[in-house]
Amino acid sequence: MATHHLDIAILGAGLAGNLLARQLRQTLPHLKVGLFEKSDTTSFKVGESTVEVTGNYLIRRLGLGNYLREHHILKNGLRFFFDQEDRQASLIDMSEIGGIATPIHPSYQLDRSRLETDLQRMNQEDGVELHVGSRVCDIQLSADSTPHQFSVETASKKWNAQCRWLIDASGRSSLLAKQENLRIPEPRHTVAAVWGRFKNVANLDTFGPETFRQRVNGTSRRESTTHFCYPGYWIWFIPISQDIVSVGIVMERTAGWQEVFRKAEGFLDFLKRHHAAWSLLREAELLDLGSFQHLPYGTRQYFSHNRWGLTGESAVFTDPFYSPGSDFIALENDFLTNFIRHEEEGASTQHLHHLVNLSNAYMQFRYEASMHLYHNLYSLFGSYELLKLKFQLDLPLYYHLWLSEFMQDLHLNEEFLANQVQEQQQVLYSLSTFSQLFQKVERHLQKTKAVYRGNLGNFTDALEGIGWVREIGQPLDSEQSLTRLRGIFHRGYEQANDLLGIRAAEPMRQTLSSIS
Repeated sequence: MATHHLDIAILGAGLAGNLLARQLRQTLPHLKVGLFEKSDTTSFKVGESTVEVTGNYLIRRLGLGNYLREHHILKNGLRFFFDQEDRQASLIDMSEIGGIATPIHPSYQLDRSRLETDLQRMNQEDGVELHVGSRVCDIQLSADSTPHQFSVETASKKWNAQCRWLIDASGRSSLLAKQENLRIPEPRHTVAAVWGRFKNVANLDTFGPETFRQRVNGTSRRESTTHFCYPGYWIWFIPISQDIVSVGIVMERTAGWQEVFRKAEGFLDFLKRHHAAWSLLREAELLDLGSFQHLPYGTRQYFSHNRWGLTGESAVFTDPFYSPGSDFIALENDFLTNFIRHEEEGASTQHLHHLVNLSNAYMQFRYEASMHLYHNLYSLFGSYELLKLKFQLDLPLYYHLWLSEFMQDLHLNEEFLANQVQEQQQVLYSLSTFSQLFQKVERHLQKTKAVYRGNLGNFTDALEGIGWVREIGQPLDSEQSLTRLRGIFHRGYEQANDLLGIRAAEPMRQTLSSIS
């Protein structure tokens, strides 16, 4: 039996694999790319919401701007609502954090099934070999310059293939991660999730009186990723088409998680206990249900100098609160494409090893930075004052550090990458310091019985205090970048200490000096 040869084999034709195939065809069109997908149909998947790094990647790198505008929903940022302790506050009375203007840097709410179907078609038309209903097995990774080997099983036959580069984009199936013992359990942050698609959900843009609708200056609440926030858990509402909304619960297992939530009756019963969320679902019909008992996990390695790598959920997952999953896909796909491009251009083995090592270290840094945003902080979510404090640090840091860097392709600059890896402990230390400070503020509000005091009648523009939002992506010299970063940290400390009723003290000076 003849062996089929490919330059690049991608295992999994979901979001990560399809996007990588498209990127490779656009960057290195002479290479022969194959996509292998065990399912013969696309279906509803969780992970519909993207943020700005992904938006930039989809538009600028992959040329999907027109397609996304025509077939998916332009996202109106993140939106948060806050309840009373008994979970019975009316939606229109809840305090809210959210946008009041069309986002400058676009992101999208995706109908994943449609997107993956369309990407498969686009890739096939562009010359990608698409093998659906094809299960990959018997993977033999090469440790030298010879090709990787694997077998493909379909309903009617089994055949052999080989490739120079093998990329695992198989999602949580994680073919290579399991075979190579790469998966690292994440015990620090034990969260579970359940979700479903609903029809006939009440429209947030027509809900409530005119005064409630005008509070957001005529922008669309429905098109936001909406979070109803509680101590230890949150409920999402994400529109994925004109008549379908994804609704889900993400909860720390120690905050009251029950396995019954993973069944339709238990899921709906839990939602009914939340007056505001249920007011949007009273006339709705649940179409399907999915769940994960544990969300986050890490990996020992993202990429290998032996010409294989992981992308998407085959590698890692942190937490869905800020929708970072597709940002990781954008970074991983960029790095994989960069390795392959360098090899095609004749890079030395030593150079490729160095580049792979740097990129692995950087992705491990990004994983840790992401975990610092969630670990031990879910209990803050039920308080408008606490989450506002946290969000007004997290969002400007995301814009200043990660989005601006990506828009300038700095992560593909080896000198910049090496500097980021070398100085990562300063960033992680700062994030850890703020995490401890936020927990201190929470303990103070708990002690003074003030956790819920701001949860009714308040509104905050999501971009409050980020006057430089239009400058994101423009080059800054080191002093300008440091000045902005210090300003973000200083504001966070001032707000935290206002809630504590004290003046900002020594910890702020220590943290600011650590990033100089």
